[in-house]
Amino acid sequence: MDETAKSNIMETNTPPLTWRDGAIPALALGLAWLFWTCFDPGRLVDFGLPHLGVLVLVAVHFAAVFLVLGRKAHINAGSVFCTAAALALGVSAALYDSNWFTLINCFTILLTAAMATFALSGQLAPGRASALLATAFLSFIAFFGRLGCPFRALGRAFHGGKRRLGQAALGLLIAVPMLGVVLWLLASADAVFGGLFARLDLSALPEDAVMRAVRVLPLALGLASALYYIREAPAPGEETPSPKPRRAALFLPVIGLLDMVYIIFCYIQIKYLFGGGSEAAMAGGWAEYARSGFFQLVAVAAINMTLCLLAADKARFASPGGKLLRALLGLLLALTAVILASAFRRMQLYIHVYGLSVLRLATLWAMAVIAFCILAAVWKLYRPDFNFFRAAGGFALALWCLLCLVGPGRVITNYNVDHYLSGQLKEVDITYLSSLSANALPALRDLKAAGCADPDLDDAIARLEATHRDIPWTHRGLSACLAAK
Repeated sequence: MDETAKSNIMETNTPPLTWRDGAIPALALGLAWLFWTCFDPGRLVDFGLPHLGVLVLVAVHFAAVFLVLGRKAHINAGSVFCTAAALALGVSAALYDSNWFTLINCFTILLTAAMATFALSGQLAPGRASALLATAFLSFIAFFGRLGCPFRALGRAFHGGKRRLGQAALGLLIAVPMLGVVLWLLASADAVFGGLFARLDLSALPEDAVMRAVRVLPLALGLASALYYIREAPAPGEETPSPKPRRAALFLPVIGLLDMVYIIFCYIQIKYLFGGGSEAAMAGGWAEYARSGFFQLVAVAAINMTLCLLAADKARFASPGGKLLRALLGLLLALTAVILASAFRRMQLYIHVYGLSVLRLATLWAMAVIAFCILAAVWKLYRPDFNFFRAAGGFALALWCLLCLVGPGRVITNYNVDHYLSGQLKEVDITYLSSLSANALPALRDLKAAGCADPDLDDAIARLEATHRDIPWTHRGLSACLAAK
């Protein structure tokens, strides 16, 4: 068989190139350019994290995903929830220029957007316990597993395979220097034509163009690989059957001993912390007593939750001792709720003395999530088929989105200023509040109007009012711009 016949057979067997396949390289190139526009190292040094740029980047990402998938997109509760969560976090970044929360949300958006993308392609079920690990694995495979697809798509576009693509590349290689010679000759022959090039200042172009290409092109190649990967949408592998549940007797000693310890601990909490016993003052005062054990209690609550879920998932309640184990697990969850209430009371006392901060607000969010997890674990004890991780993960992400959309910097500033003006807080840290975001301006202005004589107050207000005057659009916070006016 001659070469012409082989080429004809290859062209017949090659699937036709659709416009979606051909658009993927351009989409990937645009996404890579937009990413480095938002996260340019120089801009990060000069202006900090992007805010409005994060929302634009997330919106363009999902627009590209839906454009590539088309009717293949799997629209279900999991994919819609993850997509909405990523967009909501992007909206919060655009609204509030809080660098603390934007930094956290950049990583959260990266995870939720990847999870939403693979859910839309039908390769991931977000409600599973292994969804986070599966997202990381699929992201690695998608980013590096289809690096040759853009070049193969280009070859198919020429309808001649690798041979014709090579010929086209050779022709381009010959044409570029020839075009340079022709342009030089024409510029030399005609002064007006040559003046067009004389007015162009290209002195700084080569170095800048090379640096941009070094950043944009590799990322664009990886993004194109990922877009081809989700378009091809390989079917997920079959799930491995879960191991048989163990007898309840295996878990009874551990849960029983823990219950005994926690009963004693909860008795002390009820008597001294909630009852206001004098022993608390002996440990350095209420604030120090509250601060000393909060994180330990949260860690204990997390350990208890893990044990309860493990026992509820692995134990056979129908075996001898199963009813006793279920009762002990219920008691453990009830005692965990008392421990969580103790942690909340400690944090409440601490906030009453020192005010709100980013860490303390995030801690309150974590306690709300743990409280929900306790209720969900109780439900799972009596409904073993209940998907705990879908409910808990969805609640945690939804509550975080709500917290970010409310405006954490504004909440913290308003709380501290209001309680300072009412006399409940002894002092207010203006330097810290002004570092949160320009959304602190209304509260700081109220503080000034109330007659606060702190010398740092005027400087903080002036600095925040000038924050958004000379920065690129990618780094602007919309509500902060309005507050600065």
